Amino acid sequence: MLSVNTIDSVLKSYYLDAICASLNTGVSPLYSAIEKSAAEISGKEAVVPSMYGVCGGLGSTDETGELPESGECLRSGFHVPLKNIYGVIDISDKALRASRDNASGIVGLLNTEIKAMVRSAQFNLNRMLWMDGTGLLATIGSFATGAMPSATVNDTRFLSEGMKVDVYRSNSAIVNGIRIVDVNHETKTITFEFGVLLTQSLQSGDKLYVQKSKDNEVNGIPYVFNNPNTYFGVNVATNPGIKPVERDLQDELTVDAMQEFFDSASLRAGMQPDMIVCSMKTRRQYLKQLELNRRNIDYLNLDGGFKTLSFNGIPVVGERFAPDGEMYFLNTPTLKLVQLNDWEWLEGENGSILNQLDRKAVYTATLVKYANLVAAYPRGQSRLKGILDAASGASADGESGTP
Repeated sequence: MLSVNTIDSVLKSYYLDAICASLNTGVSPLYSAIEKSAAEISGKEAVVPSMYGVCGGLGSTDETGELPESGECLRSGFHVPLKNIYGVIDISDKALRASRDNASGIVGLLNTEIKAMVRSAQFNLNRMLWMDGTGLLATIGSFATGAMPSATVNDTRFLSEGMKVDVYRSNSAIVNGIRIVDVNHETKTITFEFGVLLTQSLQSGDKLYVQKSKDNEVNGIPYVFNNPNTYFGVNVATNPGIKPVERDLQDELTVDAMQEFFDSASLRAGMQPDMIVCSMKTRRQYLKQLELNRRNIDYLNLDGGFKTLSFNGIPVVGERFAPDGEMYFLNTPTLKLVQLNDWEWLEGENGSILNQLDRKAVYTATLVKYANLVAAYPRGQSRLKGILDAASGASADGESGTP
């Protein structure tokens, strides 16, 4: 007969390794390429050193001249707060009792719940890589009341069916934990679950965040570029050497423009980017340029089973969450996901993983990871923005930039 303790053991000894493998390699090519490290952890944060430029202690003198004075490399130290990332599954007591004499039944139940949670975690980890830590998903443009209320938003990239979101107005929450049941990416319309918002209307300018996550998410790639004053506590004005490279193209994408920017970024960083990431639309623009110029179209196979285009032997990755009209030329060896631990089960009293919810016939299990993303060498990251759409002559990002 299966018991809660037996299931605890299965979750810990069998499922955890499989979950970690899926979340470390199956999220995206970029996430797979980023180093996961606990070496920099100090208390509740990570302290990540950064060196840039060359050592100043080099010089040439004559035989009787004085030796050059020492000059250490320019240094900065980033203090990176660890963000709390949780994944929660619930299993009813009735389901457990119905399966306690049937091992395959409880395995099937666990498989279903854990696969759904892993799929959700992959979506959200990848999403957070392309956000700045605030957790802002979208801004409402208009709202329609009814049994199935709906709203138009400025951007649906970060939204998916099943999400639970909080709605903020003037920086105060007005609705908590409402579920999205449909997302129409063509019309940029979302539909909320039946029977909610009957007494609360939303309005233009209201902002959507993942439930309980406002200002608590991972600082993704945009955080490197969108913070002109400080980067994880380091003043950019007094440490200009850490600034990343950015250029506003304001023109259609060409292979020549990419090569020129690639060379400029490499000169600034002192190393060549090893991955180019952009939206699916921007990748199609690159592919069209290759076809127009009758250039060979090369493909690369990446770790995790991903296949992608290449530019001079460098992968060009099309990413759902990257904004249109922008290309990111990244040095992935200098990106780190600093973490206190890999994914682990949150344990209760006596080391139990499955714990009964207070006054409910439901057991819950929680996965946890304390982590954040940091560019240990920010000047090694580059962004080419302002890529125009050949069809309209307008910026390709339209309204799909920062929500």
